[in-house]
Parts: sequence; C-alpha cells; structure tokens
Amino acid sequence: MTLNPGSRPRLIYVGPNRRSAPEERNVTHALCPAAGKRGKPVPLVTLRSLVLPEHAAVVEGREWFFCSLPDCEVVYFTPDGQTLEKNALKVRVGLKEREAPRPVCYCFGHTVESIREEIEKTSRSTVVASIREKVEAGECSCEVLNPKGTCCLGDVNKVVKEVLASNGVPRAEGTEPLAAAERAIEGSCRATARGAGGEREVCRLQEPVVAGHSNAGRRE
Repeated sequence: MTLNPGSRPRLIYVGPNRRSAPEERNVTHALCPAAGKRGKPVPLVTLRSLVLPEHAAVVEGREWFFCSLPDCEVVYFTPDGQTLEKNALKVRVGLKEREAPRPVCYCFGHTVESIREEIEKTSRSTVVASIREKVEAGECSCEVLNPKGTCCLGDVNKVVKEVLASNGVPRAEGTEPLAAAERAIEGSCRATARGAGGEREVCRLQEPVVAGHSNAGRRE
C-alpha cells in the first residue's frame, strides 16, 4: 500500500459483532393463554395504578396485554404466559362482570346501570355529552383509571346504543347523533400531559357528542 507523503494510516476500531447482541423488540400482539383471544397492548402505568400491591412484583419488566373476552377471568397477560386475573385488580372490570355495578367510565363514575336508569326514566342519554364536557376541562385520567388503559368512549357508546335499542328508543331521539362520537372514539385519547405520578392520558374529542351522570365502583 502506498501512502501519500506526510499521511498516516487510519486506525479503524471495529466493535463487537452487532449480531451477537440481543435484539430489543416490542411485541405488538399476543394471545391470552386462557381464552386464546388476541389482546391489546396496555401501558405499564395502567398496571402500576390498578394492580393490587401483593401482585405488583410481577408487573415490572414485562409487556402486558388486555384480554377483552367477557367470560375470561384473565385481565392482563404477557406473551410468555404470565397472567393477572380480575381478583388481582383494585377495580371491577365492567365488561367481565355480570352483576352491578358494571363500570364503563372510570374517570367519571358511569356504569351500565346508571346509563340504563337514565334512559328508562327519560328515553334519552346525556352521558357522552357529560363526559365530553369534563374531558375538555382536562379532568380525564383514562390511562391510570381504565383497566384497558385507553379512552372509555367506545364502550360508553356501545352501552348507550344497546340500552336505547332494548328500550325501543330510536337513536335519533335518544341522543344527539352518535356518529360524531363514534368518529372520535378510539383516537380521542392520547398521552399529552404528565402529572406528578408520571404519564397521564388526556382525552381530546374532535366533535360535539352526547352524555350523562352516575357512579362506577371500585372493587369491594
């Protein structure tokens, strides 16, 4: 090799083979080991907030998923088969409960029963509008209160529609159109603020919708 006058050979450091290092990856989906149903990822902050202290040791250092099958006792699970059942949580998981109270909105205390009671008394629902008003005031904390770790509006709208239908109330009469709410459902909450306790999810609704009032319960 011929060097230019005054030049020096370049020493190039070659580090460890990158292939030898373990690859980090985020698991985007997994199947509940009990139900065989695909789960949705849940933020770690959700489990830290809702899992009872005696089960807290298994929470850290794992990726968790939520099982939405109503008949399955498992609430959270990991890709390697670790599970947390209903009795490991501080709150009742409404969609997995058969008896009252069945919480639907954990931030503002709405239950299946409270939504049904309002519709049976008034033939309409104001629950979505009530939630929207409080959400716009920055009062929601879905990520640390809702076992799913996401916005509750999808579940609230589903309950409202089912109860209206069971009571023979046309949707157009029972609520201001739910279409706007439905368009805002899953994407309406996003992590946009941090409180003293860490990450906090703040809902931001895109368009006006409808809603109501009531109580949801912690596990007794």
